[in-house]
Amino acid sequence: MRKLSKASILSTLLLVLVFFIWQASPARAASAEKNGRISGVVVDGSNKQAPLVDQSVTLQMAQNNASHDVSTVKTDKTGKFTFPTVDTDQTITYVIYTQYQGAQYVSNAINFGNSTAKAVTVQVYEATQQMQNIAIVQSNVLVRNPDPAKGIITISQAFSFQNLNPKTFVGSLNASKGKPDALFFSLPAGVRNITLGAGFAGYQVLQIDKGFATNAALLPGSNDFSFSYELPYTQSNYNLSYQTQYPTVALSFLIDPNIHASSAQLTSAGIVNANNQEYHAYKATTLLPAQSTITIALSGLAVARSTNGSLAWNAGSIWLIVGILVLAAIIVMTWFLYRARRHRVGLQSRAAKTSAGKGEKDIAPAETLDPQQKLLQTLLALDQDYAAGKLNKATYEEKRNKTKARLRSLKSEKESVRR
Repeated sequence: MRKLSKASILSTLLLVLVFFIWQASPARAASAEKNGRISGVVVDGSNKQAPLVDQSVTLQMAQNNASHDVSTVKTDKTGKFTFPTVDTDQTITYVIYTQYQGAQYVSNAINFGNSTAKAVTVQVYEATQQMQNIAIVQSNVLVRNPDPAKGIITISQAFSFQNLNPKTFVGSLNASKGKPDALFFSLPAGVRNITLGAGFAGYQVLQIDKGFATNAALLPGSNDFSFSYELPYTQSNYNLSYQTQYPTVALSFLIDPNIHASSAQLTSAGIVNANNQEYHAYKATTLLPAQSTITIALSGLAVARSTNGSLAWNAGSIWLIVGILVLAAIIVMTWFLYRARRHRVGLQSRAAKTSAGKGEKDIAPAETLDPQQKLLQTLLALDQDYAAGKLNKATYEEKRNKTKARLRSLKSEKESVRR
């Protein structure tokens, strides 16, 4: 019995020990994962790297193709900030971002690796709305193989801007006075499904005539932007136009080899590889000033065909044919109604002439009619004579009233006899 008691006590102590170890393990694991620290400073690059005081900065994390903000703090009087107890999991990537005078500034990507502390510097610049000393170093227009079933060509455009100013250009989308004073990108007529890419995150766009404007910022130095769109087409030939909005140092069109292209303003540069696919390159050979228009003719575009080999009809053609058919139906119906009316009028006219010609010949002999029928026949004869102009109105009305009075008297007599 004593041995059994010792065994029971030992088992109980072992269970308690396992329980505490089990409870402590998650805490130690969490403590190990949350022992990271990110610190840094925010400086003004337009003002000799002066620290920014009381500036809000946000820590953002990305993991497994998803991202979210972790925390937001403000810089102290020396422009510094700290994010303590940060998860150091190597699958997590962090960035620090801040908004300053309408522009967004983002730090380089942060990954702890084998360390537990990281330091970053976030550099911001004062804002300006002056566009001087801003140019496009490289502009690429990539034309993909068309989709004949949908009747669209997918086009991607990429721009590398260079801002030589010491300040960030920040535009305004206020269009109350016409075109917004903002970064502008031109588009061909009729484009749809615009998809924004690099450079537009965190900013707004406003579609206006012949393109769209954005309040995206141009930081001092290099800035990259990209977007794509779908261009509808209905024929095998299409003239694609591109207008420069800013001085452009280099312009290239990358055309799918299945499309034949030609332009008097561009020079063929042979086959190049882009995004692991071959394209035929056409390049401008000189610097292009702002508002220059470049046109490249595309031919050999695949066009959808119907089962009998004819070109597929678009919606505009279908509605045109429907309209013509409706108009033709209205004309035919109007013609038939007109003919029917003329025929009816002719019959009435001939009937009137025939009745007038016969006169009293059409009236049944008096001896074969009863008194009531005679009176009715008399009324009919009066109407015919009046219609033929043989009686004036006064005589016609006098005789008609007398005849109707005799007819009423005769009807009254018959009613009395029946009773």
